[in-house]
Amino acid sequence: MSRLSRRPRILAAAALALPVLVFPIRGHAQAPVPAPASDRVVTVFTGGFGQVWERRPLTPQAGPRDLVLDGISHRTLAESLRLAGDGGDIAVQSLSLSRNLLTPRALLERFLGKEVGVVKVHPTTGEEKIEKATVLSVQNGVVLRMGGRIETGMPGRLVFPDDLGGLSARPVLTARITAGAAARGLTLTYLTEGLSWATDYTAVVAPDGGRVSLTGWASVQNDTGVALDTARLRLVAGEVNRAMGTQPMAKAPRTMMMAEARGAAADAALPVREAQGAVHVYTLAGAQTLAAGERKQVALLGPVEVPVSETLLSLGHPQVFGPVPGGTTPDHPQVRLSFDNKSLVAGGLPLPGGVVRAYRTASDGQPLFVGSDRISDTPDGGRVIVTLGRAFDVTVKREQTAFKRLDAQGRNVEAAFKITVANGRAKPARVRIAEVLPGDWTITENSLVHERSGDRARWLVEVPGKGELVLTYKVRVLR
Repeated sequence: MSRLSRRPRILAAAALALPVLVFPIRGHAQAPVPAPASDRVVTVFTGGFGQVWERRPLTPQAGPRDLVLDGISHRTLAESLRLAGDGGDIAVQSLSLSRNLLTPRALLERFLGKEVGVVKVHPTTGEEKIEKATVLSVQNGVVLRMGGRIETGMPGRLVFPDDLGGLSARPVLTARITAGAAARGLTLTYLTEGLSWATDYTAVVAPDGGRVSLTGWASVQNDTGVALDTARLRLVAGEVNRAMGTQPMAKAPRTMMMAEARGAAADAALPVREAQGAVHVYTLAGAQTLAAGERKQVALLGPVEVPVSETLLSLGHPQVFGPVPGGTTPDHPQVRLSFDNKSLVAGGLPLPGGVVRAYRTASDGQPLFVGSDRISDTPDGGRVIVTLGRAFDVTVKREQTAFKRLDAQGRNVEAAFKITVANGRAKPARVRIAEVLPGDWTITENSLVHERSGDRARWLVEVPGKGELVLTYKVRVLR
């Protein structure tokens, strides 16, 4: 039997993609100091990062010592780490964050040029035999020297001496401090990648189309690689600038879980909102648990009833600098829902940007998805516009009816257009016609009065059910 097979303890690893057995980390100056969930506050920003603030207990002991602070995010931004005394006289001399995570590849690299064991199984008896091998390379696969030959790939299960060196199962923060006898705790704060949140809204349109029932949810994602049980979880809406520095650790594997079933938001305590400078902070009610890899949904708004209007929008880009023979293919206008964000809750509520999914109640009483759109951050008093799709039974056809040049160079021209709106619905349809016109333009004639908005001429028309409406206009353009 080989020398390696007689060792009392071994560490086994299969192929590079397989898990490694994890043993306790040894050799630290003091047992790890945990972070009680009751003393942790996590703040999540929309930019895909977060801030962790936590208070950790400290055993009274005067003089210098090293502390190991466990449970740090795998994606901590090391340069953002801050540690301070919480009562008593504490001085922090240094902070050291170990990034040497225990992985199959890291273990192989540790034993590069050294002997490991290769476990081979007899095909008939099932007996295991360990052969000695030397790790020659781990680049683009494993290369071993064993039995006077070179082996590539994995000829069997690899076993390693039980010597992890500086490798650890998770990030470890070591602090060198000097404390007075009265010191009772430490306050740790840091920024981390791997925390994010987004807003999702559900808008159920009433049968008459005049109102929607609006519900908002905040989806929080924890990809930090560690569980973060919190006394308070805060969500920040708004853009916070970050100067990029040292890169965080590699992204932790994601285990997707839905921690909160969607229920009636009215049954849950809604977050408390406060303005902090240029951003808005939503503090969730009660303690929260964010497991590693978890996606959690919490109630943010509603349901609230909101008056809404539906408008069909047809956007045109007419050719004004030359003749266009024939007509164009009719197009279907966009379907848009719009409502004013006017104090949806007491005190007003800015709506964080997110996705709005709209539903209508079908004849069988079940909600039917009718479209979705992403909205931007909308302040209290702002207007929300949601584009759902295109109207099936309403069409808009544009055609040029006249063109002439008003100077020899063709810089000053005049063109006339005819727009036909056909409504196949039984009810009237409100359609907004918008023509994007280039250069310095003036509409000299139109069958309906227009309004000017920047580079657009706009008309709001009502087309009778099962009918059509014709709009004509003439425009003079100087380029």
